[in-house]
Amino acid sequence: MTLSKERAGEIAVLVLQDKMERDGGIRLNPKEIRRELTNGAKKLGILPSEMAELAKMFLATTYQKVVAELDSMIDEK
Repeated sequence: MTLSKERAGEIAVLVLQDKMERDGGIRLNPKEIRRELTNGAKKLGILPSEMAELAKMFLATTYQKVVAELDSMIDEK
């Protein structure tokens, strides 16, 4: 079975999200994030705006998971 480009992209997003969550590496300094995303986009040959949208997705998903974990800790009282 050959993966479609769309499915390969979906899998890549899941792998990257998992790696980001396991390895940490989430910095919340806006200037630092902007610099890293811009440099990464240049290296990969994509638009910085595309890199920013992807990072925004990852950060939102990770944030939701952290909040859910914190809520479960609060509910354990």
